[in-house]
Amino acid sequence: MPRVLSLIRRNVDNFALNLSGLHVVAPATRGYQAAMATLALLAGAASVTAITRPSNRYHSAEEAADTTLSLASLAGVHAGLRVSERIDHLTCRSTNLLVSSGPTGPVTRSIIERLPRPSVIATMHEAWMLLKGEIDIMACQEHQVPISAVNESRPAIGGADYQPALCLKLLEAAGVAIVGATVALICGNPLARNLEEGMQAAGVKVVVFPNPSTMFTHSWDAIVLAQRPTDQPSLGIRDLGRIAEAAPNATIIQYWGDIDRKAAHYFGLEVWPPRAPGKGQMGMPLEALGPAPTVRLLAGALKAAELVLAGGVTGHGGVAQLLNFSDWSHES
Repeated sequence: MPRVLSLIRRNVDNFALNLSGLHVVAPATRGYQAAMATLALLAGAASVTAITRPSNRYHSAEEAADTTLSLASLAGVHAGLRVSERIDHLTCRSTNLLVSSGPTGPVTRSIIERLPRPSVIATMHEAWMLLKGEIDIMACQEHQVPISAVNESRPAIGGADYQPALCLKLLEAAGVAIVGATVALICGNPLARNLEEGMQAAGVKVVVFPNPSTMFTHSWDAIVLAQRPTDQPSLGIRDLGRIAEAAPNATIIQYWGDIDRKAAHYFGLEVWPPRAPGKGQMGMPLEALGPAPTVRLLAGALKAAELVLAGGVTGHGGVAQLLNFSDWSHES
């Protein structure tokens, strides 16, 4: 925790984070995302309500609360922190900045219509990465609640480094030798550039395909899927049938995007990780790379929300992005 707190303080300074007077709702977790509450409080937030999922066999609400509270206590800001298992109506009415991540989602109409003005909903990713059902887009548009996103490729955030690092870590975990490996990268979105350049720098021979139907037959060591999840699997039965013919011995790496695993098993294809991540989740969480990338991303997401809430500049080169309602209203 002292190391994480040091990273938190450094990022508050590096991003000149200023949430003075704001009431924030953030996730409470056992992992490094627990830093979000302390980041906000050290940046001057008037209060933080940290939300944790109810306990189940995979998750302990008590452990998530303890981790979040312990970090805030170490920083000396625990007086401004409250932990809850849900976002109640009273909390909604006083929240200026709601972080959409994990236990705080999905952000529904009933939450959005109770938010005060001004307020902002902050995502932990780029605008194009928003998933269907994550936030009620139509309700945000109707109630004039902006949605902020963070430019992960900005050097201060470090996506160009951590995105391929996660991919390489998945390849290693799957038993694929990195140097000299031949990899088909199925990626028709902005992740392609960072993943391709990062893998090539590590000695991987990469060919990018915008979709699985364009992939050609080759002695691939691995096929990396990095597509934005939708209602249907990014690799369905037809796609997997083609892969079984084109590269029957390749390991399919689920970086992002869902896979019809029953079909993969039917065709005798190996998929990594062996257990499917939650629907729409990455094959390996960012926390696998240690606390530094996660804390930077958390701080960047809060800075983006700060800028959007203040009417600050958002654009291609900056940290902050503003979700365009006209591009996403059909996804709601």
